[in-house]
Amino acid sequence: MPIAEDGSYSEENLEMTKAISAWKLFNKNVVSEVNELKNHIDKTLDMRFAADLPVLLFTTKEDQVSEDGKNLETFFKTRLTDSPSSRVVVLGGHHNLHWTRYKEMSKEVNEFIKSSAAE
Repeated sequence: MPIAEDGSYSEENLEMTKAISAWKLFNKNVVSEVNELKNHIDKTLDMRFAADLPVLLFTTKEDQVSEDGKNLETFFKTRLTDSPSSRVVVLGGHHNLHWTRYKEMSKEVNEFIKSSAAE
């Protein structure tokens, strides 16, 4: 369910989200994908974007830091390319940033497209 301030979503919208989530999240295909998650991660560990491909990544502000001082932001920065447009945008919120921070994300995407086109 969306984590948001009270009043952000109507009761009708919250009920619809519950129904859609239950319908979409708990089926055999999703369970199969979750069971394969480690294998999928292992396959992509050494993959990289093309060096000149602009990359825009969004992540949540992460207070948890690993023993070696890394967090989600530092991890995503390792995935960036040499393109001057590439960047990681950190926003406050939960996993579903697109539900609550869509205005900021839209602005960032528009700026990213403009800067990438200028390269």
